Amino acid sequence: MRIDCIARVNVKPSQRATFKRALKEEEKPYFNKAITKAFDYLGVVNRAMIIHGSSFPVREGGVEQKIGSPYEAEEFLDFIKLFGFNSVQLGPTGELNDGDNSPYVSSIFAKNPLFIDFSLLTTPEYGSLLSDFDLSQYKNPSSLVDSNSTDTDFSEAKEISNNVLSIAFKNFKNRLKEGDKEIVGLNQEFLNFQKKNSYWLDYYAVLDVIAKNNGTDYYKLWDDKDRYLIKNLKANKKDAVEYYNQLNKEYKEEIELYKFSQFLIDKQSNADNKNRGVVYISDFLVGASKFDELIFEDVFLKNYKIGAPWGGPLNTPQLWGISVLDPNKLFNKDGSLGPAGKFLQLKLSKALQNAENIRIDHAMGLVDPYIYDERTVVYEEMENEKGEKARCPVREKLKGGNISKLKIDKNNSYQKIIPNIILPFLKEKGIDISQVVWEDLGADETGVFDKVFRKQNNLPGISGLVWSRGENAPEENWSYIGCHDDKPLRMLVEEGDVLKSDSWNPDYLAGYLNPSPNRAKEREQFKEKILSNPIEAMKAKFADLFRSTKNIQISFMDFFGINRQYNTPGTNSSKNWVLRLPKNYEKNYYESLQNGEAMNIPEILSIAVKAKSDMDFAKNIKTEQQAKDEAEPILQELNKFSEILKE
Repeated sequence: MRIDCIARVNVKPSQRATFKRALKEEEKPYFNKAITKAFDYLGVVNRAMIIHGSSFPVREGGVEQKIGSPYEAEEFLDFIKLFGFNSVQLGPTGELNDGDNSPYVSSIFAKNPLFIDFSLLTTPEYGSLLSDFDLSQYKNPSSLVDSNSTDTDFSEAKEISNNVLSIAFKNFKNRLKEGDKEIVGLNQEFLNFQKKNSYWLDYYAVLDVIAKNNGTDYYKLWDDKDRYLIKNLKANKKDAVEYYNQLNKEYKEEIELYKFSQFLIDKQSNADNKNRGVVYISDFLVGASKFDELIFEDVFLKNYKIGAPWGGPLNTPQLWGISVLDPNKLFNKDGSLGPAGKFLQLKLSKALQNAENIRIDHAMGLVDPYIYDERTVVYEEMENEKGEKARCPVREKLKGGNISKLKIDKNNSYQKIIPNIILPFLKEKGIDISQVVWEDLGADETGVFDKVFRKQNNLPGISGLVWSRGENAPEENWSYIGCHDDKPLRMLVEEGDVLKSDSWNPDYLAGYLNPSPNRAKEREQFKEKILSNPIEAMKAKFADLFRSTKNIQISFMDFFGINRQYNTPGTNSSKNWVLRLPKNYEKNYYESLQNGEAMNIPEILSIAVKAKSDMDFAKNIKTEQQAKDEAEPILQELNKFSEILKE
């Protein structure tokens, strides 16, 4: 009898994994060697953990900053390297907008100063700007620090950061006046940084002052004098120049402090490149911050924003509010880059500044974006056939569509962005195009994307395997079970719907992971196991991932067994973007293994290795004995470490 779904059952304690201890230090090198050998055998080249900067665990010591940081994170990186991860998929690391914690509308040019490690400012490299006493004023006693805390407090982190930065800057200025040699050297670095980055830094610093004076960085609420300052300044209008000079004089300390904070985070992030030992994959966001839009206003298409035709409330359009590059300014008549094209190239350069690889967010937005005229947005209360109600944009009144269909891009300039800007730049920087993470999900609706992306440039994409089978994923793709926009797998399994999908069909999972014609009995037992226990089905699905493509991604939520969602797409919930790992993430990981919540990498790998061995025999690539002889030493090591963790 064919069974097409996995039943939802409560997991009994006896069904759970029984991991009892963490690895000993002397076991770790051998453990890592076994894991690496298994991934090599499977042909999985790149293994990336998806974790955004603020979701890293808060560092021990120094200031209790209420936010994680991807810099100076050696201990955490060593931990995930142990389990075979050789890269980290970061989110955008730019400065956040006021009141919006989404990294996908963060700054392209200014980095997030909340990532500064203030303990480094006590070292000679930073002129010992801070003393232990300075730090002690903002360091919570260890008894008050919750090592299990998994929420980023952005507002408190910002307040603490501003206070500590003010102390550091005051010390810097005072000691510079005294001629302190360490500070004089640091100041020269600061001056060099300002000169190199003046094209954006000078504007940002002044806009930061204006935003604080207005109580918001949403420039459309400012008066014209502030709103059009940068535009008029670039046009060299006398009133604007005078006002700009006035602000620089009146708010000299505040402006210099802003620049100093950017100098510190730039210095730390650049130094961090030398220490990691894993590849950082930056995120080339499709959007920009409010300051980015204001400073580079002339490169954007007036009145139009980027969104998506479906996936909003009650499946109405998603209105992202992201500015659209003007297609008429991407290229000049002679084919050279226009102002929008140069902006895009500059944006790429900044994204790769502290990373070795890159993820292209919403690749559709670089070929045939869905755009809408924000002047035509009308909201109404709507109800669907299920009786669900929501405030939604009215599709019939919305002037929108893919740019190729709106007669806005008459020269098809958007279709030239990838071949004429993105690919040449990546090649120039030595980035292997086949290793780039091209986020192409849901991007085939007009046919234009398929033509440019696949047929003309033969680029890989992403395979999401929650709702599809690993056997169908193109080998050159990146594949994943869940990303930053998805619920963790455990949550999906508890809800049950995913278990009814074809990609979770027990016959498929049992057959694909036990394909040898001589394993009929084992195949049936495997099927019964995943039917009776959703945790076993989850392990099988992760083994499906390990058998899918050369490049895989695993969300930190799934790896650590965290049953909370990091971000819910299309919502402005205060719960979005705040999830992070606790200080005692390592202890929590091993404890979560006992409940079958965290990923048991050796066990899952053993399922995948055995499946490949079987497949090599089933496809007559090797004899049964040859396949067994090749896989058996790897399986023995994996099983040994599984048993060690069960002691």
